[in-house]
Amino acid sequence: MISKAGIRLIGTLLFFGAISLHGQVTIQKYHSFYGRPMIGVLASQIDGDQASGYNKFGYQVGMATGYRMAERQKLDAIEMQFCLVERGSRRAFNPETMVNAFHIKAQQLELQVAVVRNVSVGRFGNLDLLGGVRFTRLLKIVESEGYNPGIANDFAKNGLIVQFAVGSRVSKKMDLRLSWDYSAITTLSHTMINNPFYPTGVYHNGLGITALIRFDE
Repeated sequence: MISKAGIRLIGTLLFFGAISLHGQVTIQKYHSFYGRPMIGVLASQIDGDQASGYNKFGYQVGMATGYRMAERQKLDAIEMQFCLVERGSRRAFNPETMVNAFHIKAQQLELQVAVVRNVSVGRFGNLDLLGGVRFTRLLKIVESEGYNPGIANDFAKNGLIVQFAVGSRVSKKMDLRLSWDYSAITTLSHTMINNPFYPTGVYHNGLGITALIRFDE
């Protein structure tokens, strides 16, 4: 469940986002700011935990704000996202190998800085290509299957994730984006990096679909 601190954070983001959006004109302008609430679903795993497949479903909710560049620039916008995200991994019990099941859920805050490029792809229309980095802060991590009471001590509080996404405007008020992201550094704490049980590191790996709501056009 989302903690009370997370609920307050989401409320604060949406409040200030609404203030920033109030009074904006309905025509897109260059050299202007935009802000869009966002909500999405993630299919994720943690590479290095002997699980395979994007079979842990989580979420992200937050706000995307950006600055539109001048027309005919190499980049169309610089964007920042601030989200509450749940990631993790899930593995079923394997009766052949007797490997135990587990279900890891990591809840964290993620701040992303990205660049956006709009390209024309013929009959598909215009697509937004996005690439950026996400700075993460782990709020809590729990295991709801299996038994590892000290799992929170295995993971670092801070992390770094790279993300690539492609988006399209699907209606007057909504964009949809498909994304893939992967940890740029191991998610393990310093005390676990040299642990023989994790010789190759542990990394977030996720696929997502996110809706961004437009109030500025």
